[in-house]
Amino acid sequence: MSEQLLIQQEGQVKYITLNNPRRKNALTKDMMTGLLAAIQQAEQDDTRVIVLQGAEGNFSSGADLMAGDELRADVTTYLKTAVNPTILAIRNTDIPVIASISGVCVGLGCNLALACDMLLASKDARFSQIFTNIALSADGGGSYFLPRMVGYQKAFEWMALASMVPAEEAHHYGMLNRLYETPGELQEATRALAQQLAEGPFIAIKHTKANLRKGMESTLEETLNLEAENQGKNFLTKDFLEGIQAFFEKRKPKYQGK
Repeated sequence: MSEQLLIQQEGQVKYITLNNPRRKNALTKDMMTGLLAAIQQAEQDDTRVIVLQGAEGNFSSGADLMAGDELRADVTTYLKTAVNPTILAIRNTDIPVIASISGVCVGLGCNLALACDMLLASKDARFSQIFTNIALSADGGGSYFLPRMVGYQKAFEWMALASMVPAEEAHHYGMLNRLYETPGELQEATRALAQQLAEGPFIAIKHTKANLRKGMESTLEETLNLEAENQGKNFLTKDFLEGIQAFFEKRKPKYQGK
């Protein structure tokens, strides 16, 4: 695993830190392939929540255009082999992925965050689809994620003008789940939310993500069918029995993720 990617397992929460602080956590090929490997590993171990964050006050300044000649020589192959599989892995894993964002979150770094299931930020965070500043168009799934969050017209404005969007504006337009005053408050809240999800009914939460993914990408009929199939699986879990029993006993359930 690259030293530019730090992995820390705390119980059932896997913290993944983008660690290229001298370049505001600009994303290299090693970081992207390492992130993909970390997500794949999370599906094999006891991880129930993944937190994606940046080191030393910034989330990410985007792709590291100074990292070597490979990206510039054949950017299409680079994106298809190193970037796209990682974005898809974040979206396709049924493990919840939280982006915890402070400071700069732009370009590919922004779209990496947009791929996550929840976006938490501190008020110092700033976001940009910065691509057109250097005569590029968006990559990393921004053209898919952003209009679904803020609407087509606002997405076009932010992308075409490479707007630098303050955290409060991003929150206003629905790009962020929650906004915190300081990076310290963000860190504390991220840990609390991750722990809350980790202690929840893991199978039901995984099915919730799968259902939502289907609902975003497929027809109503296909979504209804998946919901029905997953609900049948939920009814067979120990967590469902515990949830029902706790409800009648008026106590907090103790889920096992089984």
